[in-house]
Amino acid sequence: MKTSITIRLARGVTALGLCGLLFSCASYRPKPLPTQAQWNDRTQLHVDARDIALPALAAQRIDLDAPWTMQAVAALAVLNSPALRDARDEEGVARAQAFAAGLLPDPQFIASRQIPQGNSGSPTTTAYNLGLSLSVGRLITRGAAVSAGRAHVRQVNLQILWLEWQTAAAAEADYVAIVGLRERCALLRAQRNAVLKRLHRDRSEQKAGTEPRTTADADLVDLQALQQQLAADALQRQARLAKLDALLGLRPGTPLNLAGLPRPDPDAVRAAAAALHHLGTIRPDLMALQAGYQSQEQKLREAVLSQFPSVGLSISRTRDTSDVHTVGFGLTFRLPIFNGSRGAIAVQTATRQALYDAYALRLRQSRAEIEQLFADIRLLRQQHGMLRAALPALHAAAQATDAALRQGDVTLPQAQAQRRALLDQRLALETNAQQLVQQTVALQLLTGRGVFAPANVR
Repeated sequence: MKTSITIRLARGVTALGLCGLLFSCASYRPKPLPTQAQWNDRTQLHVDARDIALPALAAQRIDLDAPWTMQAVAALAVLNSPALRDARDEEGVARAQAFAAGLLPDPQFIASRQIPQGNSGSPTTTAYNLGLSLSVGRLITRGAAVSAGRAHVRQVNLQILWLEWQTAAAAEADYVAIVGLRERCALLRAQRNAVLKRLHRDRSEQKAGTEPRTTADADLVDLQALQQQLAADALQRQARLAKLDALLGLRPGTPLNLAGLPRPDPDAVRAAAAALHHLGTIRPDLMALQAGYQSQEQKLREAVLSQFPSVGLSISRTRDTSDVHTVGFGLTFRLPIFNGSRGAIAVQTATRQALYDAYALRLRQSRAEIEQLFADIRLLRQQHGMLRAALPALHAAAQATDAALRQGDVTLPQAQAQRRALLDQRLALETNAQQLVQQTVALQLLTGRGVFAPANVR
């Protein structure tokens, strides 16, 4: 009677374990890959910037029907970038890894049965063995593994935040290049229209016999040079537009209505200098390195804890063929004699030192880059003042030279050189303004400070 009860109990435990296993298992569902490229629709772009972890962008109110400012374009890139969407999936992987690090090993259930064979002259019965074992060594290292996993999740989150900063800066850089090229093209087109008007006038005077043919030919040379510059700028602008479309997840060639260049806020630029002393608490890339270092500290701690003997516990109930019932327990120790996790400790210690040096190097490089940007911005401002101060004199000289050319007091090459000097000065002033904004964009990225005044919508 006792034997049958024991067998039924064993069968019940086995069935219960199998049912629990089936109910706890995850199910598989296929997820086929897309067969076509997928693009964002311009009218369906995400525009709610309140959740962006950048205060300068989170305050943006985006109107897709109005001209897009630089800050609005940066916010749209953070909200809609396909590359960022892919990077955010890494957070789910890190969280899954942290979850796995906190799980304990499953217990092991052992069941066996032995049936006597032949005719032995003594009473025999069917033997069985039931056992349950659990390794408790994981309990020693679990705390360190969980802490390492949590630090790794924080590291991944900070890396994603830094990628958002970089995406915003890349969108702003493309915006500045596109708008700068647009302003440059407007200047070149105005010059081309002036040359066309002069060419028509000179050809009319040539037909009337009041001017030589060389004057109209010189106008034609100027016209061709301007056409070549416009064509080269159009290619550059198209390439930048394609990059910006890709950042926004838009189909290549999607037209964008962009506003003008923003004005750097001098007070905000000066305030950004204070960030030099707090980069470790501002920059996501530096904070990500800190989180990675903390994760490595826990991995080293886990390796140190692993050198202690691991313990396994087991209990069993058996019956032999003589119908003798026994209940027992067992302990299993791993003796750290030959290995003792010394190799793992050496690897984790060396890795921690490498992360320490990498953080110190990044901190030095970050400060040097910011100080160089401040120096570049000061120099560009000085150049901007000199270029603007020289512009009225060159404009007056070009007008005087044109008047003198009509009176025959200067040669045609002299007049052309003076016109070209004025155009070059205007182009240099446009380039300087674009470079100043580009360097300020970089400063904004490296200090995490909003250093632009609201852009004027034009």
